Amino acid sequence: MDTTEDLNGTYFYGGYQNVSHVQLFWLIGVQAVSEHLKISVTAAALVLSGQPLLPTRTKPGGTTPGTSVAAWTSRKLLNYRFPRGFLLPTLTGKTIGDLHISWVNNLGAFVGRNIPWVGWILSFGAIYSILRDIRQTYNKVARPEHRIQWTYF
Repeated sequence: MDTTEDLNGTYFYGGYQNVSHVQLFWLIGVQAVSEHLKISVTAAALVLSGQPLLPTRTKPGGTTPGTSVAAWTSRKLLNYRFPRGFLLPTLTGKTIGDLHISWVNNLGAFVGRNIPWVGWILSFGAIYSILRDIRQTYNKVARPEHRIQWTYF
């Protein structure tokens, strides 16, 4: 964190002079996003690998058409069936409105269907970390009258 100086009611941050409190907020935001970007790239790759882009056999009505790279690859690499009656839950559906639980007894299907959810969890975690860092840094640097009261984190 850079030093903060009072320059006629403005801030000095990151080598920038005469920065307003709004500009200070955005400078801190850009810095926080750039520090966390490596997590976002991983999460985006997981989410994208789980999109049903590959053509597949005809499926029963009501199911999501196509299959994903994650599902196809994990079914090939982890083709293990659990004993009869041993089922694992997976979330399927293209939109939040279409989400439902599907039960599978194949390890590859379980992993392939859950890879995008790991990506979404990482994305939400990265967003939370970015916002937390922005809040902490901004409120440390800003004068009391410019500080933002954050209620949810």
